[in-house]
Amino acid sequence: MRITSLNLQGFERWNDRESLIIDYLSTINADIVLFQEAVYLPELSPFNQAQLLNKKLRYPYEMSAISRLQVGLHYPTYREGLVALSKHPVSRSDIIILKQAVGDEHNRIVQLIDTVINDHTVSTANVHFSITDTVDFATAHLKELLTILKSRDEKRIIIGDFNLSDLQASREAWQDDYIASDAFSYISFPEMNKRIDYALIPKEYRLDNVSVSGDGLSDHRALTVDLSI
Repeated sequence: MRITSLNLQGFERWNDRESLIIDYLSTINADIVLFQEAVYLPELSPFNQAQLLNKKLRYPYEMSAISRLQVGLHYPTYREGLVALSKHPVSRSDIIILKQAVGDEHNRIVQLIDTVINDHTVSTANVHFSITDTVDFATAHLKELLTILKSRDEKRIIIGDFNLSDLQASREAWQDDYIASDAFSYISFPEMNKRIDYALIPKEYRLDNVSVSGDGLSDHRALTVDLSI
């Protein structure tokens, strides 16, 4: 099973990047593709970028959660959120709104998707946590999500833009139940030569491989994980 995650960086330089993203995703051929910073901006397009990509990729299952209203630099407002594409039937989806801390300008959501692959339900959580600068909003979001999942008696493949340069600093919160993608060496945010995109894999899976794309798809590199049960 293969899952790919990519922060799409809105419509920034979209004409230059769209074909590169399509070429990469066509080659990597993931079972599930999860996007962050998917944007609906009607002044530019009646579709979000993931929907435009999927006109060429043709994944049969597509779920958009474009639910956050943002203040734009070039447009007064735009809608931003998360999108999932799947080759396999989706049996359930849900959205969780995370707490917005004082001083955090972003109201973050998590997209939960249950996908049926070879009679096995694969549960994923597509995440984009808040930027951690002087205040560590991202770790708080990760711990909140883990608490919510535990209360629901769920273990999910948590994958996306964690906005954390050191996932291991929070390992006490997840190490009993999850394997982290940073067991493999990679850089996902080349501008600052660091990792901020991760996958936390429930221990009932084996993490077989982790890879990233080349540059140019976005300000992030796409993160791909290969798993087996």
